[in-house]
Amino acid sequence: MRTEQQINNIKNFLYSYHFSNGMRTTISVVVPSLVCAYFGMLDLGIAMSMGALCTALSDVPGTIVHKRNGLIISTILIFFSALGTGLLIPYVIPMAIWIAVCCFMFAMLLVYGNRGGNIGTGCLLVVVSILGETQLTPKLTLLHSSMVLLGSIWYAVLALILWQIRPYLNVQQALGDCILQTARYLEVRANFYTPGVNVSENYKAVLDQQVIVNEKQENVRELLLKRRSAQQGTTSLNKSMVLIFLDMVDLQEQIMASQTDYNALQADFKDLAILEKFHALILEFTQELKNIGMAVAAGQRSLPKTNLKFEMEKVKQAIADITMKLPTLKERTRTIPLSNILQNLQDMAQRIYNLHRLTRLERLKDESIDPKLELSKFTTRQKYDFETFRDNLTFKSHIFRHAIRVSLATVLGYGLGIALHLDRVYWILLTIVVILKPGFGLTKSRSIQRLIGTVTGALFAAGLLYLTHNDTVIFIVMLICILGAYSFMSFQYTVSVFFVTPFIIFLLHFLHPSDLYNVAQRVLDTFIGGGIAFFANMLLWPTWEHNFLPDYMKKMMEANRKYFELVMRPYSNEKVSVTDFKLARKDTYVAAANMMSAFQRMLSEPKSKQKNASEVYHFVVLNHTLTSHTATLAAYNMHHGVQFPRPEYREITDYLLHYMDQLTLLTDPATSGNAQPSPQVHAFERLDAHLESLVHLRQQEINEGKGPTATRDEMLETKQVHDQLVAILSLVKDMSKALAQKV
Repeated sequence: MRTEQQINNIKNFLYSYHFSNGMRTTISVVVPSLVCAYFGMLDLGIAMSMGALCTALSDVPGTIVHKRNGLIISTILIFFSALGTGLLIPYVIPMAIWIAVCCFMFAMLLVYGNRGGNIGTGCLLVVVSILGETQLTPKLTLLHSSMVLLGSIWYAVLALILWQIRPYLNVQQALGDCILQTARYLEVRANFYTPGVNVSENYKAVLDQQVIVNEKQENVRELLLKRRSAQQGTTSLNKSMVLIFLDMVDLQEQIMASQTDYNALQADFKDLAILEKFHALILEFTQELKNIGMAVAAGQRSLPKTNLKFEMEKVKQAIADITMKLPTLKERTRTIPLSNILQNLQDMAQRIYNLHRLTRLERLKDESIDPKLELSKFTTRQKYDFETFRDNLTFKSHIFRHAIRVSLATVLGYGLGIALHLDRVYWILLTIVVILKPGFGLTKSRSIQRLIGTVTGALFAAGLLYLTHNDTVIFIVMLICILGAYSFMSFQYTVSVFFVTPFIIFLLHFLHPSDLYNVAQRVLDTFIGGGIAFFANMLLWPTWEHNFLPDYMKKMMEANRKYFELVMRPYSNEKVSVTDFKLARKDTYVAAANMMSAFQRMLSEPKSKQKNASEVYHFVVLNHTLTSHTATLAAYNMHHGVQFPRPEYREITDYLLHYMDQLTLLTDPATSGNAQPSPQVHAFERLDAHLESLVHLRQQEINEGKGPTATRDEMLETKQVHDQLVAILSLVKDMSKALAQKV
């Protein structure tokens, strides 16, 4: 099993965007240098490779329009950055000013999102790399910059040609990755059914994984739904991927809909084997999802490997056996949560079988995308205008403060390198540019990762150079290092740096043989640059996450309120549009993921800056549980419909919505004083009495030997809704206590 898992992990990596991007970048970087080296012009080849590399950094997944425009803008900015830097190299003071201006302007491109930030990073990288060329005359500068431009154009043309050959590759990889992370999310939730599990600890793992799943879903929305909105893609493959994604989002809701009181579940059934059976069953679901994810990423078809229906029948029989041993109906209601979980798994199984069919493009003519579902509303529109840039030119903007930090840190690094007469000042600046991020936590983790990767990579390079002087072996290892560096860059930074360091040392081995000196210089400059970046983020207008948590908490509470309101409308015979419901669900997931991400960043900051950490975490867990209970109500209506609406549902809904409004006020210190206690409501007591009467009537029917009846159906539905609403009431009360402790 372990060997099979390792093989699957390797396959996942080879089919992933990370590896294909690394392969494309490696080809674009290596080919110019090899061709120029063949003609005896290696220095020009390296300049061309640098242009290709810097342009590759700006090439993030997106629609073809955004991809093309990003490559054009990146190519132009990289050329002028290289030209300006080359012309100013002999002049220290003008160069320092140029570095400061470039760093500020390019760091400010973060206001245009991930693509803008990557374009800025590519431009900063070319500025830093040109600093390593100390013998440039104006004529050589123009030639050098032209080769950088040629390299940028070469990469842009290569990337656009590859997109034309396989236009759906990035989408398939992103969608496959999303499915695999959703499988991992289900796998983590399966641990709740492990006997003796620490429920609180497992909740943390669930929340961490939910952040990853939401990030993957957002990536797919940007790639797939924008493509369909902009180009109205109608191919079978396009339609199949849209349907798979819509099913995956619904499936995540169903996974959350299995929410129950896990502590009570462990207490009630700890001496029985039923929880282990559920755990094993859910792991079978997880494996099916992983198979689908790998198939989608590879552009292949998938087939079910496990008979989920047969496995569920065994669990169903086990529940029935437990139920029959309980003497009265009231005691038998203890197994209703187990039956509800199993029913949810049965609905999930049907969706998984449908996902298998969609990968095989089967029955696509019978499937349709709901015309009422306005897909364009589910994507975020990034503004690329000057007004966005201008609005961020204030110290209230964390990106503006970040740009100032980058400018001052790089100028300090440049001045320090000049003062100490260091041979390769650009290594210090490169470290600062790559490590320094808007948030302290990310800068801290990047600093540690870069130092670890640099030291281990340098030791590996030194060891290889000590063991062999065979240039062919060194060159082959250097190519492997290039591929590894670019493949792991976006998701395993330490590993990426581990490969980057020997690549640079081997390159210098061929250009300027002085092996141990190069190793020592690389490590020294990394420590200097890492130290400057770390203290710059600590001392220069730092951004601490606890200042932003109230806003994240407020948005999460508002999103949960809206989601709950729309879910409860059908329970009062009110209609709700599919688009409004799914938008509210998406906003809830996004707000929860943003909140958890901010909390994780805060935990990486100094202890003195971690304000009310335990209370905030408790609030996050309660909100996630609230979302899960709301998802349970949504899933029940989606799959079974509300057959027995009650007037109490409307009263309870209004009461809970008012309670959530007060919680929203409490999240913001400026409005917490305006919160008012919620009025008393007696609908819960009436609903309790009605449920008790249904149980009594059903007991009479059982005594009379009657089978399934309308009374039984109403009892089960009322019990399901009642338990969820009581759980939500308990949650909002606990949230109020958590916020009171925080305040």
